[in-house]
Amino acid sequence: MLVAATGSSAGAADDPVNGQRLAETHCARCHVIGSFNRLGGIDSTPSFATLLTLPDAQSRFETFFARRPHPVFVRIPDNPRPSKLPPNAAAVPLSLEELSDLLAYVVTLK
Repeated sequence: MLVAATGSSAGAADDPVNGQRLAETHCARCHVIGSFNRLGGIDSTPSFATLLTLPDAQSRFETFFARRPHPVFVRIPDNPRPSKLPPNAAAVPLSLEELSDLLAYVVTLK
């Protein structure tokens, strides 16, 4: 089970359907998420399927917003930007609830 940075765990209140929508809307611009964009993404960016094979996959997904290059454009409440420079990509504002939904969706991919 994935645990968000907020300390809450993905559970019954989380919405994996909304998480899938968020992944397809925001994450798919760089990552291959699944069959719907299997020929998409950026070549140097790992697919969700590849990330899920890594031994630290859970940690990577739970902390993605703090891992480069995400801090530049992902906006999580109370998560400071690493720089005052403008983002290099369109901003992705995510509430803590949306973050939990996204993590709940990732669990369904295993």
